[in-house]
Amino acid sequence: MWRLADGPWQKSCPHRVKPSTFHRGKHRRNLKGEKQAKKDEQNPSHSLSDQLVKELLGDTDLPRIDEMQKILEDLLIQLAIVPSIEEGALADLQNLTVSGDGSILEPAASGQGKPTCSCRAQGIHRCDHDRIYSTATAKWCYDANKEIHRFGDRYYHLVVTQNGRDLPLLTIMPGGDESDYTLSLKAFDRFLKAIRENGLEMKITIFCGDGHHDSYAHYDYFEQKGVTPVIPLSQSSQKAYPHLLEDRGITTDTDGTPLCPAGCRMRYHQFNKAKRAHVFVCPVKRSTHRGGRSVYVAHAKECPREQICEPEKLLSPMVTIKSDTDPRLYPPIARGSARFERIMNQRSAAERCNSLNDSYGIERSCRSGAHALIRLTLINIVEHAVVRYMERVKKSSAAQLLEQALEQILRRKEYQDTG
Repeated sequence: MWRLADGPWQKSCPHRVKPSTFHRGKHRRNLKGEKQAKKDEQNPSHSLSDQLVKELLGDTDLPRIDEMQKILEDLLIQLAIVPSIEEGALADLQNLTVSGDGSILEPAASGQGKPTCSCRAQGIHRCDHDRIYSTATAKWCYDANKEIHRFGDRYYHLVVTQNGRDLPLLTIMPGGDESDYTLSLKAFDRFLKAIRENGLEMKITIFCGDGHHDSYAHYDYFEQKGVTPVIPLSQSSQKAYPHLLEDRGITTDTDGTPLCPAGCRMRYHQFNKAKRAHVFVCPVKRSTHRGGRSVYVAHAKECPREQICEPEKLLSPMVTIKSDTDPRLYPPIARGSARFERIMNQRSAAERCNSLNDSYGIERSCRSGAHALIRLTLINIVEHAVVRYMERVKKSSAAQLLEQALEQILRRKEYQDTG
């Protein structure tokens, strides 16, 4: 595994530290200092995701660096994704909906470290001195699902769901604590390059993520890539945006929904594809069936004013907002629409894959982040094989599949002997 971690062979250089050398042994670290150094590197004028999007879009045509991550991505494509495509387990390649999610993998190393000072003997149990750790990358990460801090490396994966089966597409784990805001963009960009360099005709049309992906940088990046983002608003970043429509005399709620003259949230009606605009209408005028046909009925008693603002019109008052007014608040697929909810239901595939990874018992299985990433990739390959097997079982019995596998092994052996 260390040989794989080092990537393709390179001539020894005193200025280059091999990954196997970097990850081995004990490491003198200061986790608090590492965290502060990361903050100091950040440009206060731009978020990390904004800076990353600029870099990724500028490097679109550049190939992936020939290292372990590239090798693992190519292995997953050739040993898992391509066979799944050939056997029909992965289809509709020109209209893929991909979900992404991150998780934390705990190493077989203590998060407390070994002191290098005598502060504890003096009764000081929390000091800022360096400590000795048996992992080079793991840090204390916040697990939002369990609402606790865990010592480990954060990884991120992309998953597609088809016919009730979850198929992993890529996993990255750069090491340490990095948010989904940046990991998601890195993973998606790497996958686009990986399928391009492997000659696969695949097109992702929709990306689905949770509120940890809710940033303007994501909408900017996906617009440039021709991908529709399906992302709920983050509860921690919801704000009122009255300035967006103030020139039209319209106020909005915290999520950008216009308020009617009576102060109620307007009802979402439709997305006008030709104008790329969202249409909001009176909240008390709703469709119903009467006499065998569909009609709109005004429920005046539900209005705070107990009267209809524009009784002579079918749906008014009406507000039309173009998507480019604010792509985060008014995405092409409106939040709260049936289609949005249907796509969001597919996002659970990424969470199921997190649970699947845990079921293989790789938590605390190694101290090296490189070894952990190799294990995660192997799990992805196995999951593809399991899905293909489950599809085969529908057509043949388990005994027949075993017999076919043994025949293939014997034919391969005969070919090697004669060769």
